[in-house]
Amino acid sequence: MKKLVSLSLIASLALSVTLKIDNTKYQRTIPTTTTTITSFAPIVKKVIPSVVNISTTKVVKTIIPDIFKDPFFGQFFGHLPKKRVEKALGSGVIISKDGYIVTNNHVVSHAKEIVVFIKDKKYKAKLIGTDPKTDLAVIKISGVNLQPITFTDSANIQVGDMVLAIGNPFGLGETVTQGIISGINRDRVGINEYENFIQTDAAINPGNSGGALVDLKGRLVGINSAIISKSGGNNGIGFAIPSNMVRFVANSLIANGKVVRGYLGVEISDINKDNVALYGIDYGVLVNKVMPKSAASQAGLRAGDIIVAINGKKIKDAASLRNKIAFLGAGSKVTLKVYRNSRFISLTTTLKKLQTLKAKVDLLKGALLTQEGNKVIISQVLPKSPAYLIGLQKNDILVAVRTIKTKKWVKVHSISQLNDLLKGLTHSQALLQIQRNNEIVIVQI
Repeated sequence: MKKLVSLSLIASLALSVTLKIDNTKYQRTIPTTTTTITSFAPIVKKVIPSVVNISTTKVVKTIIPDIFKDPFFGQFFGHLPKKRVEKALGSGVIISKDGYIVTNNHVVSHAKEIVVFIKDKKYKAKLIGTDPKTDLAVIKISGVNLQPITFTDSANIQVGDMVLAIGNPFGLGETVTQGIISGINRDRVGINEYENFIQTDAAINPGNSGGALVDLKGRLVGINSAIISKSGGNNGIGFAIPSNMVRFVANSLIANGKVVRGYLGVEISDINKDNVALYGIDYGVLVNKVMPKSAASQAGLRAGDIIVAINGKKIKDAASLRNKIAFLGAGSKVTLKVYRNSRFISLTTTLKKLQTLKAKVDLLKGALLTQEGNKVIISQVLPKSPAYLIGLQKNDILVAVRTIKTKKWVKVHSISQLNDLLKGLTHSQALLQIQRNNEIVIVQI
């Protein structure tokens, strides 16, 4: 019997940056057997000035049951407010001397007011930009001589490295917990659209979101973001967004107000390890289709090719390839190592800008659809909406549709096509074929 757990996002804050975060290559520090750590105090003393507390005020619409709208009940209960004010607490990290701060999107999204506390000082913050797909956001305060955190290269971290989590759990103020990196490259957690989480057992609790995960030199390894918990408290499984992803997103938000991701232009799938003889190789990502006039097409990539590395870095699966391309960014030149016809070849190209289209389909009320290339992805599902009640989930990929009109499965390539397929239908007249975590799910709508 499988144990069910819930994924809980935890309140967070921000981190501040200059227009371009320092990309200096950092050397890793690995504790040796000859080094005895008797106290983390020097590290904490160095990092604490860079971690801030965040308080937000949000105006939330109150859902009033229809029964209380009846005048009969109104005379007993009076007028029920249609809106209420909610306050939340989180954490954040300063990334520039002039006041840029990075935090989780879920901490500051839809906030009417954002207040940052640094020691005993209070600052009103301006929202610079958000990126819900990575759950990151950048805010800014009008501070002077602030102490930005130093970034490390998260690509160099290893399972077993010691780390400290610093934030504002439960509104208690600066709190430090210690642990190790329990896992890396966690990309199938189901929290964000783009995932490459660092897993840690350092205690992370509500209020830690947006806080810092640092190494033993006080350098930023990641931004604490989420936990797996049945109760909402710490169970020893926490997730942080790696510093390299944070750097890319923050720079893009500061420069453009949005994230400009890279786009290769391919449909891809994982290599089936049980059928190595068919592919001739047991790793990499299979190219199923190449989009016309795309960066992949210009590189000479073909359907049937297997991408095994990008810029000399090995690619383990489709999710890691998608992340790598997205966070290299539009305009980046890339070299692809490709396995074709039993030999390795090298292809080069320049990534284009990922174009996304958003739309709503009437029969899927409550689901926000995003088109990326020729894929239609559910980027958001509103709680208790019709889409939620029929079982649709965030990050579901709509593969095909079968309706009483088509009487067969039709591959879905665009939102407009999906809308045409479902036009004029009522509930229970269509089936959706969905890809969810490398599994195919059939949903009746």
